[in-house]
Amino acid sequence: MTCEVQDRLQSKRRDCDVMRGKDTGEHNESTYFKDRVALPYSGFAMQKLMKDLTDIDPDIEWKAINTLSDGVIINSILSQGSISGYAFVRKITNVFLRKRYKILETTKEEINVLLEIFIMIAMYMNGAKYILKSDQFVKALYEMIENGEENSSKAAEILAFATREYDDVFYLQEHYNAIRKLARILRRNVRAYSNPSALYRHLQWLLETFPDVGVKEGLFEILFTRIKNRACNFHKYDLKCFVLLLRCPAGQKRFAVIDGIKEIYDILVDPNRKLDSYENVVYAIMTAMFTKKIVLRCSQFVDLPRLITQLAKDSKETIMQLYCFQALHMLTDMPRVKRYMKTNCFQILQQISCEDTVNEKRKSELLYKLNREIYHTSGLRLENRKPVDIVMETRSRSYGEEGHIALRRL
Repeated sequence: MTCEVQDRLQSKRRDCDVMRGKDTGEHNESTYFKDRVALPYSGFAMQKLMKDLTDIDPDIEWKAINTLSDGVIINSILSQGSISGYAFVRKITNVFLRKRYKILETTKEEINVLLEIFIMIAMYMNGAKYILKSDQFVKALYEMIENGEENSSKAAEILAFATREYDDVFYLQEHYNAIRKLARILRRNVRAYSNPSALYRHLQWLLETFPDVGVKEGLFEILFTRIKNRACNFHKYDLKCFVLLLRCPAGQKRFAVIDGIKEIYDILVDPNRKLDSYENVVYAIMTAMFTKKIVLRCSQFVDLPRLITQLAKDSKETIMQLYCFQALHMLTDMPRVKRYMKTNCFQILQQISCEDTVNEKRKSELLYKLNREIYHTSGLRLENRKPVDIVMETRSRSYGEEGHIALRRL
């Protein structure tokens, strides 16, 4: 540092310029207000923005886009009405498609801002319906994801928000065959380290309604390969989608053929890779056991009930704890597993504290089922049977030494 610079800094310190934010050095001028439209008050703001959005001048168009992304779309009172009242989605879609396919000059920043606007539109109640009606726009979103473009994660975010309602899920599958598109995207690089998390959320909404279509399109093999390869966060995304495929007969049959429960068990006992959450692992075991063949296969893993019991004890996640109780309840249908659990898991289960009422109820049913004899077939009770003393008159014995009959204890 030169003496001249030191003197300048010292003089600033003496004058308190630095502390008071009065630095006299040159700064780049902010373009925030230059890049935005000066809006009128009242309801004429949206009309002006819609007019500027279709302007021939690119500077005016850019100002309108920035203004929309900053405050107008976030304002629920303005945006909810504007989405349906000003043909807003159609106009902004036309702007995006013209810039996307290079009909107009564009920059990465403009594409970014436009996609952020679409994300906010998709979050509103009626926004997704208008987005899905634009065939070219939806195809462009899938194309961006398939090509692995820079903004593919934002495209997946739009699709994830646009498929939260069942009506939208049916519309997307029937008009765009969305599951086939997603299968093609994942198949292009099965060994990819990771995919956008929003892409999996989008896939989960679809597979929840159409698991049989997912199996038919080859997603069973794709997701199982990624699980075997232990892809990044496979237990959060790939495994959750894979479990949804087990909710149809075709998925159950394939799972039994490939001995999928062995792979799930290996994940549970893997000492080299501890997962931050085993919720989907237990969910997979619980869902798979809806067939007798898988229940029989689970009974061959002797320590499986103890492992699930320990997870139920250590878990602070309400849903995962409920999955554990349900899985244990289904395992007790096997007599040998029931005997093992009664000896090794019963006391641990009694000590588990449940914060949720549903979990406590399911735990009570599990404990009662373990207490019953194997041949006992009556309905389950929420509480253990308590001994009851029956008061009855004593009477002399009719034979032998004098005495009285003791009271019965049930």
